[in-house]
Amino acid sequence: MKKLFASIVVFTTTVIAVDAQKIIPIEHNGKKYEVLDMTAKGKITWGGYNEEVTANAAKSESNGATNTAAIVAFVGNNSGFEGKPYAAKLCKESKAGGKEDWYLPSKDESDAIYAFKDKFNVEERGTIWTSTEANATQAVSKYWYTGAFYNVQKVDEYHFVCIRKVE
Repeated sequence: MKKLFASIVVFTTTVIAVDAQKIIPIEHNGKKYEVLDMTAKGKITWGGYNEEVTANAAKSESNGATNTAAIVAFVGNNSGFEGKPYAAKLCKESKAGGKEDWYLPSKDESDAIYAFKDKFNVEERGTIWTSTEANATQAVSKYWYTGAFYNVQKVDEYHFVCIRKVE
């Protein structure tokens, strides 16, 4: 019991602050991640609109890294929306904590984040983006109050977090 308690104490005190952003280590279903809390950046769009990422390349429910790479390659600088920043690109370009492998979490990976929802600054009835695309105009979001998934307009603005796998 003492060893378990010590592990929990160490685990919960290793949050790293990076420019008002927190890197939060989590472990869920045997997988270890670091989550970059980007909620301080405010709400933002998913990226692009009215076109599906080619070849269903952003439809994975379990591989956010692949989805994010496909979104950024497809949407580019978001020229259809005056070059406004978008969630997947901000994750892909992040170098927080000296790491360069951040991405927008997939639908399944957002479940892991939701298991630790009290560690994130999302309002109780807020929503976060996933990297999972639903169709040409919608992407999947995670509703913070219930944990349910909803397909919402890509041009809507919601909070987002970035994630990376830890080996």
